[in-house]
Amino acid sequence: MEKSNEKKVLAIIALVFAILGIVLSWVPILNNVGMIFAVIGLILGAIALLRNRKAKKTISLIATILSVIAMVIVLATQSLYGKAIDNAGKSVSSAMISSQKKDADNFKWTQADFDGLAVGDTISGVGGANYDEIVAKFGEPETKSDTQSGDYTMRNATWSKMVDGTYSSVDLGFVQQADGSYALSMKNSSSLN
Repeated sequence: MEKSNEKKVLAIIALVFAILGIVLSWVPILNNVGMIFAVIGLILGAIALLRNRKAKKTISLIATILSVIAMVIVLATQSLYGKAIDNAGKSVSSAMISSQKKDADNFKWTQADFDGLAVGDTISGVGGANYDEIVAKFGEPETKSDTQSGDYTMRNATWSKMVDGTYSSVDLGFVQQADGSYALSMKNSSSLN
């Protein structure tokens, strides 16, 4: 009677590992731990089968089969999760490409356009190109902010695009005039054609 119980203990332990493997095989990330439990269950189940050659093998067989099923489920779910991540990555990539193309289509600046801008006095902006005329020609800036410093209101505007890893931008600074318009007082650019 004692030997019979000893042989069942290994099969029961294998069954516990197999069940843990099946339970965890459905949970993302934790299914890796489930795979380890399934492998342990398979090994213990195989050993229990060998030790019980002449006795009943029901629990050992169930543990071994459940371990194999858990391993198959882990591999299948890993494949599904991998495909889902690949699809998500592809949609993010295509959205970025679409966004970059849209930015590139809206970015109308050339080096000649930039060089042709009249820059007025750096403090007052007098004599500089008009903000509204620049917006009419090149479209609304990507970012725009107004700041107050003493009696002066300044507006910073940026037009930019990213295409094929190359970042191009135009940064313009304006000062508000007495009539409420803004005149160009400084300009910077990078990577214009």
